[in-house]
Amino acid sequence: RTMEKSHIFYNDVHPVDGDYDSDEYNCAEYDYDGESYGDDEIDDGGEADAVTGRDEPIVADDKIADLLYDIVSRMGFVDADIEWEEWPDHVRYFVEGKDLGVLIGRHGSTLEALQYIVGVINSHQHLVDHMIIVDIEGYRERREVGLRRLAMSAAMQAYKTQQNTGLPPMTSSDRRIIHMSLKNNPHVETMSVGEEPERKVIVIPRG
Repeated sequence: RTMEKSHIFYNDVHPVDGDYDSDEYNCAEYDYDGESYGDDEIDDGGEADAVTGRDEPIVADDKIADLLYDIVSRMGFVDADIEWEEWPDHVRYFVEGKDLGVLIGRHGSTLEALQYIVGVINSHQHLVDHMIIVDIEGYRERREVGLRRLAMSAAMQAYKTQQNTGLPPMTSSDRRIIHMSLKNNPHVETMSVGEEPERKVIVIPRG
């Protein structure tokens, strides 16, 4: 298990999550092909690696990395490697190895479950204080690249049409990426509406 440090800095984001009814908004649903905004088929052209700017790994110990390895090894993936890097607002843990697709699951469902389990154990045992993000074979990074592209396309549509643009229902972590991507956009603002699991982001033209 190895440690990596990244020197990229992301602005923190605080989504506007209120008790809103999506039916109150006159939204044009953003159209896209299937769910390609977040799946493995995205060709990021190396963008994900450029975003993280990883350095050479430094050997170290970490309680969450140990926990992750314990979980995945009990699932049969004893050869998996756990790497991690420090970001300004969280520490990101990477599970690397062969044939780990089952740990990702359909549209990342198993990955999200693993992330949830690690978070629950950490909150009960107080292993670390920092925010934890789990990734497997770079899936989350590729998904984030796709979500940022989706955010930019939706913002362009909202700006051009001057109509609210609704995105598909997403997990809270995916919505956070949309909010973060458009936080400083001068032409649009974002808002989360609806109830889980149908909660989604609305892109609203300013002015």
